[in-house]
Amino acid sequence: MIRKLKYSLLIVLLLIQANCYYNPFVQKILAPDPKEDSSILLGLPLLGGLTPAPFALSIAGQIRNETGAVVSNAELKVIHRSNELEGLDSTVTTDSGGRFFIHLSTGSTTFEVTLLGSTYFTFTLFVSSPQDIRVSEIKGNSNPLEVSSFFAYEPGNQPSFFELTYSIPYNNQILEYTPESFNFYFSDFPQGLGQVQAATWLAENITVIPAISLNNVEIMSESIFISAANFTNGVTYSITLGPGIRSQSGIPLTPRTLLISCLSECGY
Repeated sequence: MIRKLKYSLLIVLLLIQANCYYNPFVQKILAPDPKEDSSILLGLPLLGGLTPAPFALSIAGQIRNETGAVVSNAELKVIHRSNELEGLDSTVTTDSGGRFFIHLSTGSTTFEVTLLGSTYFTFTLFVSSPQDIRVSEIKGNSNPLEVSSFFAYEPGNQPSFFELTYSIPYNNQILEYTPESFNFYFSDFPQGLGQVQAATWLAENITVIPAISLNNVEIMSESIFISAANFTNGVTYSITLGPGIRSQSGIPLTPRTLLISCLSECGY
């Protein structure tokens, strides 16, 4: 009798335990859903997620117009910035290479650009670090302007640049007739060829894709003229000038790529 009573009690306890475990409410307490645990953790603030304090840095940039020519003597005036710090610049002017040099803070800065006394356009520059400098918006001009070629530098140690200022044909030009040459103009006097043969100099410094015939390099004051031939109708060409082209003071050219397209009678 006592043995039967023990077996009965044991069965009742097992049933109670089973009912408790499979009860949804009890089960959530004993074995919580891993998905719910994850959601709780995701809802907590992440360590190290605080916004870093703004800081100042010196930046160089460049402005070019719709033909790819640099825009010199343009005034940039700060009209809004997200972070105010002491010692920041409010206005700067572009040099002969279309370059501006400015001391500003991280965050967003909006500029009004004026040229010859009139508003040219406005743009907003966003900076999060010396490696992350980009334009977030350009307004007020229907032409495809370029604000680019950014470079952070050490304050008080402003770098020097050697730039392609404009070209004939110009960037993104659609040609109706075959050009006989490329005419490149620079912000300073380029070095001569010296003892280097023209064919070698061209192969080392000018890349055209698809290939065409280039020859007869002529360097005069602040320009380089190169004869060109064998264009094909209906083709877009990419012309890249490399850093092997140097100013007379030894500054390498800021690399520049131009696009031109041949249509109509071009190539005949």
